[in-house]
Amino acid sequence: MRVEISVPEVVSIFKEIQEQPERIFEMIRAEIKDNVGEYLSRLMDMEFTHFLGRKWYEHGQGDLNHRNGYYPRNFTLKGHPSPRSGFQ
Repeated sequence: MRVEISVPEVVSIFKEIQEQPERIFEMIRAEIKDNVGEYLSRLMDMEFTHFLGRKWYEHGQGDLNHRNGYYPRNFTLKGHPSPRSGFQ
């Protein structure tokens, strides 16, 4: 994974954090939510690949099961750590 960010973007983020320090927790939560959702999607794809015994666009001999397309899913994290009260 490669992350590209410009110096003005970094300066802007630091200014925002200095002005509203509580925003850093919102930024971290959003990043974690995205990463967990991507991880779960990949995990389900790997599990399905293992279950069928073939990768995307591969056909099994005499097998009637097909690998249809999919759509991205959004996952919701229930409960999150609060900076003041611990896990809610």
